[in-house]
Amino acid sequence: MHFLQLLKLFLLPLVVVGALSALIPVIMKTDILVLKNSMGETSITEFMQQFMLLVAVVVFYVNAKVDAKGRAFWILVAGFFGCMFLRELDHYMDAIVHGFWFYPTMALAIATIVYALKNGEHMVSTAIDFKKGHAYLFIFIGLVIVLIFSRVFGTGSLWEDLMMDNYDRLYKTIIQESLELFGYFFIFIGACYQAWQLKRAKAE
Repeated sequence: MHFLQLLKLFLLPLVVVGALSALIPVIMKTDILVLKNSMGETSITEFMQQFMLLVAVVVFYVNAKVDAKGRAFWILVAGFFGCMFLRELDHYMDAIVHGFWFYPTMALAIATIVYALKNGEHMVSTAIDFKKGHAYLFIFIGLVIVLIFSRVFGTGSLWEDLMMDNYDRLYKTIIQESLELFGYFFIFIGACYQAWQLKRAKAE
């Protein structure tokens, strides 16, 4: 019994993260070799990124609906991922006018921050409790990969210097988009874990 608990504690996260990570080269090859879309805005890679962000938005919005005490914090988190989601939709919003994504994103950000400030009596205590959980760790790692590491490691000038005459922008795109997808997988896992914790709390 104790052995099974240890397997669940240590092996299950490894299996989940490993299985999702193994999907990245499959998705990458499908985009590049089968669909031949150069991992552009209408690629499976982009759709997966958008889907996982949407899951995070929904999970934290549901948290806000259920947890009245911590609602301000959950709305703030949902709004943050909502802004990231809208930014990922820039390709479609450019059909309205170039750069249109900025306006709904700013409107959502302002509305979210104003709501959180007006109703933030328990926001800090809820954030502290959230930081103690496993969901936070997954999401934190995912954000570091998406917002920082993928940008730095996927910088075009870095690969131009390393590859010199052999440089092809497609390689830079593959590296950056694959890293972003890897980071979004962590955010997705964290959001799913948070949803599971919410379901367990309601059952109790």
